[in-house]
Amino acid sequence: MPTSEQPSQPAVPALLPEGQNLRALVGWRRGALRLAGAVASGLLLSAAFPPVEFALFIWVALLPLLLVPPPATLPRRLLLGWVFGFSHSLTNLFWLNEIGFSAGVLLALVVACYPMLWYVLFTALLDAWREERDDGNPCPGLEGVRRPVRQLATMLLGAALWVGVEWLRSWLFTGFPWNFLGVALWQAPVLLRTCAFTGVYGLSFLVAAVNLALALRIHDFRRSWREGSRAGYSWPLVGLVILFLPVLASSWLVAEYPAPDRTLRVLAVQGNIPQCREWTEEEFQTSLEVYTGLTREHAPAQGVDLVVWPETAVPAPLGYSPYLAAVRELQAYTRIPLLLGTVDYRPSEENPDADLSFNSAMLLDAEARVVDYYDKIRRVPFGEYVPFSRHLPWLVEWIGMGRDLTPGSEYTVIDLPKGARAGVNICFEDAFAGVSRAFVQRGANLLLTITNDAWYAESSGSRQHLLQAVFRAAETRRPMLRSGNNSDTCLILPGGPIVDPLREPETGYPFHRGAAVYEVPVWDELPLTFHSRYGDWFAVVCGLVAAGLALWLAHRAYAARRALRALRVENREA
Repeated sequence: MPTSEQPSQPAVPALLPEGQNLRALVGWRRGALRLAGAVASGLLLSAAFPPVEFALFIWVALLPLLLVPPPATLPRRLLLGWVFGFSHSLTNLFWLNEIGFSAGVLLALVVACYPMLWYVLFTALLDAWREERDDGNPCPGLEGVRRPVRQLATMLLGAALWVGVEWLRSWLFTGFPWNFLGVALWQAPVLLRTCAFTGVYGLSFLVAAVNLALALRIHDFRRSWREGSRAGYSWPLVGLVILFLPVLASSWLVAEYPAPDRTLRVLAVQGNIPQCREWTEEEFQTSLEVYTGLTREHAPAQGVDLVVWPETAVPAPLGYSPYLAAVRELQAYTRIPLLLGTVDYRPSEENPDADLSFNSAMLLDAEARVVDYYDKIRRVPFGEYVPFSRHLPWLVEWIGMGRDLTPGSEYTVIDLPKGARAGVNICFEDAFAGVSRAFVQRGANLLLTITNDAWYAESSGSRQHLLQAVFRAAETRRPMLRSGNNSDTCLILPGGPIVDPLREPETGYPFHRGAAVYEVPVWDELPLTFHSRYGDWFAVVCGLVAAGLALWLAHRAYAARRALRALRVENREA
C-alpha cells in the first residue's frame, strides 16, 4: 500500500549562525535595559528640580543607571552616558525653548556631554578594579567591586569625579553652573550650612556618594542572594556616616548672626511685563506706566528707604529722553533713591565715534542723577552676545538675539542708604558663586539680584533661577534681595530661607503684577565665610582628583593596548 508523504516545509534560513540567535536576543534585551536605566536616571534627576521639585528623588536618581551593567565598548558607553545626560538636560532645560530656535534642545545637546564624561570615567575605574566570579568570568560594573576598601574608594572617587565634572561645567565655554546636584537640597537648612565651607559642591558630593553607596549595597544583596550567602559588612555605608559628621559639625561651627544693626526698607516692584526682542513705543509706554504707577502708589505711603526695579524693567535705555523725563518726574515726587536695571550706551575709549552697550544696574538719587552703577560681567551667551562671533558670523544670523553687549570690568559695590553696601547680580550672574564672592570680598553686606525671567514666560525657568540664588546667600552668609520682572521677587536670609515671595494675594500665583516692601537686615560688620575667603577650593580638589584619575586610566588603557599589540606580534612570529 503506497504511503502518503507530507509535503516537506521549506527550511527557514537562520538570521545568524547557529547558537547566536539567543545571544543576539539577550544582547538586545541588555541594550534596551541599559537605555531604560539611563533615561530613568535622567528623568529622576530632572524631577528633583522644578517644575516637579520632589527633592527626595535626588538621593536615588543615579540608581537605575548604576544597577545595570555598563556596555563593554567605549563607543557604547559614550552613547549610554550621553543618553543619560540628554534625558536629564532636555527635560530640565525645556523652559529655554520659550525664547525660540529650540534653545533648550541645543543647550541640552551640549550639557549632556558632562554626565557622559562622568559615566565613561567612572565605568573605566570599575574596569580597573573589576574582580572575577567563582566561575572565572569577570563581574561587570559595580558588581565587580567586592573588596570593602575598594567599595569605599569607589564611592568617594565616583563622587569626586561627579563634582570635578560639575566644576568643569562651571567655567568651560563661558560656564553653565545650573542645577548642580546639591541645588535640589535648597530646603534642607542643616545641609545648607555646609555651603559656607564647601559651596554647593559639598552637597553635590554628598548626593553622589549616597547614590553610589546605595548602588553598591544593592549589588551586595543581589550577589549574596544569588550565591546563597549573607551580605556582609558595608564599608560605603560606614563612609556615609563619616561624611555626614562634618555636615552636622557645620551646624555648630556656623554661628547664628546677632540681631541686625538696622533694617533697610526696600520696595521691590514686579511689573510682570511680557518681553519681545524688538520693543515698540506702545510696549515702552506700557512698561513705563506700570513701573512708575506702582512706585508712586506704594513708595511714599510705606516710608521706604529704597526702590528697586528689575533688570531692563522698561525696554529702553535710560538715556532715551521720554524715559529719563518720566524717571525725573517720579524721583521729584517720591524723593527716594531708585535702583534699576537698564541698557546703557557709552562712547568707546578706543573709538569715540562708536558706542558700547552695557547691561547695567544704576542707583539714582532724588534728583534722578546716577550716583553709582555696576556693569554686568557675566553675559548670557547668545542672549547678550554670541560666542566666537568673529570667527563664526553665521551663528549671529542663526541664534543671535540682536545684541552684542560689552562685559563690565569691575565688581562695583554700591552704597545704599542706612549703611547697606550691595553687590548687584544681574540676571543669571547669581548662578556663578564667584560673582557674589567677589562682591563680598569687596565689602558687600547685602546681595541683590535684578532679573528679567519674563523671557521664559510662565515656565519653570524663573523658579529654577531662584533656587540658584539661595546658595549664594548660604555660601556668603549674606542676605539677598531678589527683584524679578514677572515672578519670584523675595528676600533670602543668610542661611538660605526664602521670605515673603511676591504672590497673587488670593491664589498664591507667582506670575503676578505688584509690589512688596521688605525689611532687609543690615549688619555693620560681617565675617567672611570660609568659602567667601578661599573660593571653590573643594571643587578644585575634586577636579584635580578627577584629572589625576583620568590620566591614570588613560595610561592604563594605553599600556593595555601596547601589551595586546605586543602579544599579537609575538603570536604572528610564533
